Amino acid sequence: MSIHFIVDLIQDISIAVTAIGLAMGYLEYLRQGRQRRAEKYFELVKEFGKFDEILDLLRTDSPKLRKLKPFQRERFLGFYEDLALLQHSGLIQEHLAFYAFGYWLDRAWNSTNFWEDQKNKDNGYWFLLRQLHYRMKAREGKFLAFIKEHNRSESYGKVRRTFRF
Repeated sequence: MSIHFIVDLIQDISIAVTAIGLAMGYLEYLRQGRQRRAEKYFELVKEFGKFDEILDLLRTDSPKLRKLKPFQRERFLGFYEDLALLQHSGLIQEHLAFYAFGYWLDRAWNSTNFWEDQKNKDNGYWFLLRQLHYRMKAREGKFLAFIKEHNRSESYGKVRRTFRF
C-alpha cells in the first residue's frame, strides 16, 4: 500500500462522512421546522378555544353580538390578524388556516350583528383581516372541490398526506 492510496482513502472517507453529516443535518432541520409549525398550530387551536362565547353567538348571528365590549371584538379579530401574519411568514399553510379557522372568519365577516358599524370593516386597521377573508373567498371553490373529492372514508390516506405541514 502506498502513501498516496492511504491519503486518497482518508480523503474519500472524510468527504463521505461530511456528506452524510450535511444530509442528516438538513433532515433534522426539516423535522424541526415541521415540529415548530405543528406546535404553533396547536397553540392557535388552544387560543381559539378562548372565544367559545363569541362563537356561540356567531353561530346564530345573535343580537347579543352588538353588546360585545370593543376589546372582546378586537381580541377576536386580532386572532385572525395574527393568523394572517403567521400564514404570510410560512409558519401556517394557507389551506390549513382556512380549514381550521375560516368558517368562523366568514361568519364574523358576514354577521349583521358582530359589526356595530358596517363601516368598521372598511377601516384600514383591519387590512390583514380583510385580506385574509378575500383570499379565503377567492380559494373557496378550490377548497370545496378538494373536500368533495376527499370526503370519503377510502380517501383518508390521501387527505392525510395532502394536509401535511
